[in-house]
Amino acid sequence: MKVLLAPDSYKGCLTSKEVCNAMSEGIKRYSENIEVMQFPSSDGGEGFCDCMRNIYGGEVIEREVTYPLGDKGKASFVYLSETKTAYIEMASASGLMLVPKGKRNIMHSSSKGTGELIKEALMLGAKKIVLGLGGSATNDCGMGLLYALGMRFLDSAGFELNPVANSLAKVQYVDRNGFVDISGVEFVAACDVKNPLCGESGAANVFARQKGASEDDVAYLDKSAEHFAKKLNIDPFLSGAGAAGGVGAAVLSVLNGEYVSGASLLVNSAKFQEALKNANLMITGEGNTDSQTAYGKLVSVVAKAANELGLNTVVISGGLSEGYEKLSEFGVAIFKSLMEKVDDLEYCLRHASDLIAEITFETLNLLEKPLN
Repeated sequence: MKVLLAPDSYKGCLTSKEVCNAMSEGIKRYSENIEVMQFPSSDGGEGFCDCMRNIYGGEVIEREVTYPLGDKGKASFVYLSETKTAYIEMASASGLMLVPKGKRNIMHSSSKGTGELIKEALMLGAKKIVLGLGGSATNDCGMGLLYALGMRFLDSAGFELNPVANSLAKVQYVDRNGFVDISGVEFVAACDVKNPLCGESGAANVFARQKGASEDDVAYLDKSAEHFAKKLNIDPFLSGAGAAGGVGAAVLSVLNGEYVSGASLLVNSAKFQEALKNANLMITGEGNTDSQTAYGKLVSVVAKAANELGLNTVVISGGLSEGYEKLSEFGVAIFKSLMEKVDDLEYCLRHASDLIAEITFETLNLLEKPLN
């Protein structure tokens, strides 16, 4: 018997690989005879590079980059020399997890580090760059990313601006003379966010608060994004432009990128499809499953793929919130959460691995047809 594991990360708690390991431990307690197929999964956020490397292979390239608030640190991407393809995870260079909660300052954060990884990939000869857009600490509309690639932004007096969110509204001139040559390079934006850049459902209004923005910051950032978009001839209402604090706009409009569902890159791969065909059960999960999960998030995408092959799915998440039941339409047979086990968030965060293992073991015992 075979069980396929395809969980997303539990944001702020465990990586998708760590979730897989905890689920595997629970399965081993149930039976040593079950073969476990691990697919640490991501729809573009944390764990994206691990997910892609697990499917396609490639070399991990580590470089020093500029983190969101300007300090230096290590970040990596995956490069396949045979196909000249680079998989870059924005979270590793410009992610919210790189900034301690007490130091989060969205107005002075930048996506420069992600642009530096892109530049490194181009120097290696990459002809296709797939950017996982998720988990960002920024709302700079890709200003930092474009700066790292050679674009310069000037104020009304002709002085160069620091590429952070607080500078967006001050941009009057854009100097493209030093911009890198991206002719012949294909860019792909991989994420599950289809929000536009501006407006009520735009990057600032929907995502900036969780990155430390005040209400005044949100209003300022939304207006600034609209101004910045005009200066770069960006369509602010393009679907996906609001991804990763507006980096989606830079990738789709300035780099002429293509938008794809990050989860689809996993699900449509030959390796994952083969695993689905051979599995007797799939287990997935995420930090919190709610009504939004059914609308293109990774858990729903992998569950739908399993359901199409007649394979039942179990969801084990950190929490289950209003509307999670909609996933039943995609063949989810059992829903479990860590919060059901112990109604104490801090305890669940500290003991997540042990709880996942325990719940996985207990869940397998609930199945109508035992696995062995």
